[in-house]
Parts: sequence; C-alpha cells; structure tokens
Amino acid sequence: MYNNAMNFIERKNITFRLIASFFLLISLGVSSYALYRIITLQPEELAIMLLAGAICVLFALGQTILILKGWKKESYLYKIAFNENKHINNVPLVAVIIGTVFGLGMLSLGLSVYFIRDIPTIKASMLAVISVGSYLTVNTIIYYIYLIMFRNREINLRDFIK
Repeated sequence: MYNNAMNFIERKNITFRLIASFFLLISLGVSSYALYRIITLQPEELAIMLLAGAICVLFALGQTILILKGWKKESYLYKIAFNENKHINNVPLVAVIIGTVFGLGMLSLGLSVYFIRDIPTIKASMLAVISVGSYLTVNTIIYYIYLIMFRNREINLRDFIK
C-alpha cells in the first residue's frame, strides 16, 4: 500500500517536471529566436537588448536543468505554494497573479508593437520585451500547474455518488 502511494507521488513529480520543462523549452525557444533576430537586426543599442535576451536564455536553460535534476524528489515549490495546513498560500498566489498580468502585458505589448512598427531598433527592443514577457508568463503558468497538481483534495463520499 505504501509503495503504491509512493509511486503515485513520484509519478506526479515526474509528470510535473516534464510539463514544466516543456514550457521552459518553449520560453527558451522564444528567447533564443529573439536573441538571433536582435543580432540580425543590428540595432543601435545592441548591448542592452542582447543582455536581456541572453539572461532570459540562461535563466530558462538553468531552470530547466534544475527542474530535471531533481526528477523524483518533491519540489521546493511546495513550501512556497502551500502553508503548514496544506492550504494554498495566498501571498505568493497574489504575487504570481500580478506577475501573470505583467507577463501577459509585456507579451501583448511586445507582439503588437513588433508587428506594427518597421524600425529595426524598435523591433529589436520589442523582441527583448517578448523574451522577458514569455519567460515571466511561463513561470507563472508553471506555478499554476503546480497548484493544480499538488493541492490537497479531500475525498468525500458525495463525490462518488455524483
């Protein structure tokens, strides 16, 4: 009985880590493409935009490696997401909601300006904004997935009757 429960928890951890890695690889791809396009556009303020794109690439790559490294272990995210009573911790949730709004705002601003304006410096700037916005949005999505997968659900007989 204990072994089956342990296997279930390990499988859930592995599933979460694979899903999180998939989303981080999407962010890594977006940031890598943005970095490539910034280099090919050769804007005037190249250094700042390259730095923003490179930092997003390095963070996404490092986070993916760290997530896959722990494979079957319980994530440290549990201590942040849930309190001692195993209920959702509201302070980090509010911070993640605010991060989601900022990330989606950066993505929508970056994408809309990128496709509207044709000036290479503006396009490169928006690619840096898209890179940061995608990384922020992906991290908030990962947090929401973690909350959904690892929240404590009470089993009730009424659930089986329905």
